[in-house]
Amino acid sequence: MNVLHLLSWYPTPDNPMNGNFCLKQIASVSDRVDSVALTVVLDEKATAKEVEVIDHPNFNHIYVHLRPYHGPFSRFVNKFRIFNNYNWGLKYVKKHFFVPDLVHQHVTLPVGRIAHYWKKRHGIPYVLTEHWTIYQPQNRAMMTPKVQKAIREIANKASRILPVSHDLQKNMQRYGITAPFKVIPNVVDTDIFVQGEGVCDGRKHILHISTLRDEAKNFSGILRVIQRLAAMRNDFVLDVVHDYRKPEFERFVHDNHLEEFVVFHGPKTEKEITRFYARADFFLLFSNFENLPCVLIESFACGLPVVTTNVGGICEIVDESRGRIVVAGDEDALYQSVDYMLDHFQDYDSAAIRQYAVEHFSKKVVGDLIWEAYLTVKN
Repeated sequence: MNVLHLLSWYPTPDNPMNGNFCLKQIASVSDRVDSVALTVVLDEKATAKEVEVIDHPNFNHIYVHLRPYHGPFSRFVNKFRIFNNYNWGLKYVKKHFFVPDLVHQHVTLPVGRIAHYWKKRHGIPYVLTEHWTIYQPQNRAMMTPKVQKAIREIANKASRILPVSHDLQKNMQRYGITAPFKVIPNVVDTDIFVQGEGVCDGRKHILHISTLRDEAKNFSGILRVIQRLAAMRNDFVLDVVHDYRKPEFERFVHDNHLEEFVVFHGPKTEKEITRFYARADFFLLFSNFENLPCVLIESFACGLPVVTTNVGGICEIVDESRGRIVVAGDEDALYQSVDYMLDHFQDYDSAAIRQYAVEHFSKKVVGDLIWEAYLTVKN
């Protein structure tokens, strides 16, 4: 089977982690099908149309780079150019790789419009994987009538919708999306995310990995809890791996003399991130909204218990054997849970936590689920 993948979110040189979970799902199924990903990007460095083919272990990702137009009506013109070059890219794929049997659209907007058009124009069916938190009740303001209409048109023409959690499916259905659903979670590479030995420096290591976007991740709430804990005990450190600098958080740490308790490490490669998991004792996430966070299933693959919130699909994967759940925004509950975990993380069965990840989120398991979804469409 030949599958052409379209991505609304994708890595760029400035944001190499953006949409990386989409690429991981593609990799998980690409030993069963022939896969190519196609992305058209506006690139100020491009002098003309430039085609870049990035080789992944079992699929190719084609980037078509276009120099943006900056004249009158630039927004409309650039949208039209992107649309035309996706059509050009389809011809390029047919010439150099294969004729696609199926399109796999990753995240509905904006690129789902291309999958929708190709189904009408060329009769190519598509499945839709959704990760977007726009469907969450907390993000209702983002779901304007125009956005709702576009999402419904695209999603309801999909042969299968593959949300990453049951909670996301439920929230999508609330917006009138009625196409057939099959929940397929995010994937973790259990060959590189493995149990570690911890670190013997006399301190307990808490790990947090995120964008630090406060409206979603509530990192300011984490810092306030760490400040309270630091006033009561000095046997821990919070290691923070993050995509971008946040001077306001750095100032908070400095102004409250928390430098020995909170360490900002900046962005890291996936290989470097595995080392942080290996030295951690547990993972901390205090999000206001999520779907199925990759950082939690990565923690499980490394045998780590978690402290997190009861949002999105988190309750579907975290139970008392794998960590503690608090109400989003409840800093008192977070304080109590982190304080407890600092003294009891070693009581959790690390091997059982990892086995859960292997059985539910490994490349083989998720790849099989995606392959089965493809077969229901083609058969």
